[in-house]
Amino acid sequence: MMKSDTLKRLLLLLTLMSALPLVAQNNKDWEPTGEWPFVNKQFRTATVYTGLYSRTKTIVPCNIHVGKQTLWYSQNDTLMEALPGSVLRVEFPNGDTYMPVGSEQTFGRIVRQDTISGSVARIILVRQLDQHALDQKYLDHINKTQNALQGASLSHLADTEAGIILEQQPLPLTNVFYFQVRGELFLATTKNILAHIDPARRKEYRNFTRSAEIISTNESSMLKVWKEFFLK
Repeated sequence: MMKSDTLKRLLLLLTLMSALPLVAQNNKDWEPTGEWPFVNKQFRTATVYTGLYSRTKTIVPCNIHVGKQTLWYSQNDTLMEALPGSVLRVEFPNGDTYMPVGSEQTFGRIVRQDTISGSVARIILVRQLDQHALDQKYLDHINKTQNALQGASLSHLADTEAGIILEQQPLPLTNVFYFQVRGELFLATTKNILAHIDPARRKEYRNFTRSAEIISTNESSMLKVWKEFFLK
């Protein structure tokens, strides 16, 4: 039974991470789902910059894949995934700008850009899949189905599962922030922030995060930290 459960779970996860053909979503309250795992509701024409030594600019319909945090683009009505490390920057017409961060070159949105000590400084938000919550969601679904099958009538099972299609449910997402300061890009954890602020202000930072109820996954919280300890 355990092997069967594991196989079911793997098949569901594989379905979740698959990209479907390019179609429009009409729900105004749209959220990424397993059938449509992208940051934006529709692919939008964007300016893509590539090349380390000879920068190239291309205009093409793009989107950011939620599960992999990679850039996808539409070419001749076919969805393509950009090679990791090949894209430097993606600029959408509404002002949203994405850049790769971290060792895996995942794409994050530039939340704020400033100048610190004469160099560009940024806050970058990566909207990533909460894998633990997703695994739990599928395990709960499998357990619920098994419990319904054990001694339950078919009509009860139908009532339990009516209208539930997991691949069409909103994906559990979480925010991860990066700071770019004086040419260095780092994950905005308490440890890393303390290592990059004035040592004389470290106690002040600890008190500030408690009194201001700073939450590391909250955008407004991270903006407060940025303004108070990096811009001042």
